[in-house]
Amino acid sequence: MKNKELNDIEASAADWIAERDRQGGRLPAERQTELEAWLSAATAHRVAFLRLDQAWQRADRLRALQGAAPAFTPPRAPRGWAWAARPPLRHAAAGLGLATLALVLGLNLGKPTQTQNYATERGQRESVTLTDGSKLTLNTATQLRTEVTPQARQVWLERGEAFFDIAHDAKRPFVVHAGKQTVTVLGTKFSLYRDGDKLRVAVLEGRVQVQAEQNRPAVLTRADTALADAGNLLLTKLSPQQLTASLGWLQGKLVFNEVSLAEAARQFNRYGRKQLVIKDDAASRIVIGGVFDAANVEAFARLLHAGFGLQVQVQNEEIQISSPAS
Repeated sequence: MKNKELNDIEASAADWIAERDRQGGRLPAERQTELEAWLSAATAHRVAFLRLDQAWQRADRLRALQGAAPAFTPPRAPRGWAWAARPPLRHAAAGLGLATLALVLGLNLGKPTQTQNYATERGQRESVTLTDGSKLTLNTATQLRTEVTPQARQVWLERGEAFFDIAHDAKRPFVVHAGKQTVTVLGTKFSLYRDGDKLRVAVLEGRVQVQAEQNRPAVLTRADTALADAGNLLLTKLSPQQLTASLGWLQGKLVFNEVSLAEAARQFNRYGRKQLVIKDDAASRIVIGGVFDAANVEAFARLLHAGFGLQVQVQNEEIQISSPAS
């Protein structure tokens, strides 16, 4: 990318930051939508915005610690007069990004920080693309942190489930940290599900190395799965049906292949606000199969009533399932 293009991007990023600051730190909904569209249009837009935003915030904190005067707040100006109205912030932000920030924060100007935090709410699914071209899809209630630098590519999976489509880079293995387990790849497609100290790995393509604490590393290939905790590592081969089922959530589906109703309820409860509660052992042992919409637990409950004659009662945020009354 040419220097002029980079300068134009930096200037636009400074404009957005200035407008946001004039609005008290929060843009109107329409302008926020326009900002998000601009950020999504190119990775360079997002990198420039985050770098200048962090520089400006940290510079404010530094000035506060040093007892300096408060930062200049640009005056309002009619639309179309943006450049004339905001030169102090524009030049200050660019200056911080190009010179002062390198001294104050010790950053390498050619290598902006690529650390990002991502999180999804219950029932939400989100896809993100990292600066190296790798693509991550986060499932419901998932939290992770990514760090991509010229030397390394790392992810810390704090909780939940994610699918990884990793861009090949022989010089920078991609490492995922999940508690006491680590997963290392060069270029492949796989999913991880972390539940506390337990980690489930399923490989769609390529090769994945799994290292559990106090265990020798294990290499997984297509259709392999691993269940790991602090002291154990269990490897198995998935059937095509099982592999499809394990990745059904990418399309918002739950695929059950002869699982107990108790397990089906546990999976549904990861997604919805309303929780399935199985009231007796006989009902919990019923075997379930099929493809279901993860976001529509009510439809699943109706099928249980129609197909198995189970009793369904809704109480507040619970859908209670029980065997038919004798």
